[in-house]
Amino acid sequence: MTQPPARRPFLRLRQALARLDACGAAMAIALTLAPTAEAAEPAENIPDGVYGRFNGDLDLSLAAGSTFGSGGPTAAVMARALFFQTAGMYVLYTDALGRADVALPRALGLGVTLRPFFIPRWAFDLERGPAILDLTIDAISFDLGVLWPSRADGSFPQRPGMEAALGTEVPLFGRAGGPFLGARGALRWRASELAASDDAALKPIFFVTLAWHALLDAHIVDAGDRRLR
Repeated sequence: MTQPPARRPFLRLRQALARLDACGAAMAIALTLAPTAEAAEPAENIPDGVYGRFNGDLDLSLAAGSTFGSGGPTAAVMARALFFQTAGMYVLYTDALGRADVALPRALGLGVTLRPFFIPRWAFDLERGPAILDLTIDAISFDLGVLWPSRADGSFPQRPGMEAALGTEVPLFGRAGGPFLGARGALRWRASELAASDDAALKPIFFVTLAWHALLDAHIVDAGDRRLR
């Protein structure tokens, strides 16, 4: 049966709308079934911002290297203990290995370390990678401690002075444990300098070290908790 000429435009419009509905349904099904970019990417390739730092609540590290300052380089050894990569303590020892032309032939330091960037950056989802960049920023450390300077014979009879330092570490493998390359700049004062009775101020000193970090689950937070059975 032939449609009247007046109704043919309406019939064509209905057919066009039906085709559009079919195309829209097909596109919706395709978008639903198609994997998103994040789902298609393996989970291990998506940075979690932690990089293994929650595998233990205590980060122990031992670093060895050299210092560069007035009088030439000296050997340096440094140990740190950090709670959740945020705060802790350090012990530092430098030795000129018998050279007497160095401002401090030997020095022993003990102090506190603060790394304030990890927890806020992780909490606000700012840890987006790459891992080396995130870990290097989060390893920025502010050190403040006491310093025992030695005499030329290597003894430590003097009263302790003070040390303030700023540094960071670069992970060589892009994770919280393992080897790190460290850089640290420090200002140091003898006790006589702090009392303004000595004009021979100590010069700034720069550390370059290679450290090994190990994560230990020391249960510091839940030390008093009882295990449920």
